[in-house]
Amino acid sequence: MPQEVLHEAGSMRARICAAAFDLFGEKGYDGASMNEVAERVGIAKPSLYNYYRSKEELLLDLVERGMRQWVDFCMAPLAVPASFERQLADHLRLTVEFSSRNPHMVAVFHMATSHVQGELAARVQQRVVEAEAAVHATFNQRIAEAVASGELDPETRTGDLMMFLSVFFHGLLFMQTSCPHQVGPLADRLEPVWRMLYRGVAGRTPREALRS
Repeated sequence: MPQEVLHEAGSMRARICAAAFDLFGEKGYDGASMNEVAERVGIAKPSLYNYYRSKEELLLDLVERGMRQWVDFCMAPLAVPASFERQLADHLRLTVEFSSRNPHMVAVFHMATSHVQGELAARVQQRVVEAEAAVHATFNQRIAEAVASGELDPETRTGDLMMFLSVFFHGLLFMQTSCPHQVGPLADRLEPVWRMLYRGVAGRTPREALRS
């Protein structure tokens, strides 16, 4: 297939996904139709099926794209040589920034992982597990290095700490996107949130401040 055709197809898929993120975020998966997606993109419904054979296939692509973008943006600090404390502080800041910029993307992820059922739910879960495996491997390595260097307590149990971080960040994103009236703008309260997070990780107040 010629390169320009591949580029055009990729560009159209990106447009379709952008429209679907907004539509599914606004109306939910069950409340939105492929016809509405096509209308938002500005193409005929039969043309939409040239790119996605079903709404299920579209949702799976949304989950994969959303997780890819989250990893590229939010996991970047863990690839930079620095203390684990510094990396975690930057990861927290970027995670909150990502969800603030992409509320519908985060909402669609929560919807896909908690509200869809049956075979589709199993397919979503498979993609999430595959993507999270790489994230967990990176965190496990950084935690092990922090323990070896004396930055974290030698008695730190990596599995327990990973569970704590998973619950913390998933809960943070859920509250920010689903219950904003309860937490308000997290960006305005991020410093105390960071202090609480790091005390849970290391049992002490962080030395590193959040960067703006």
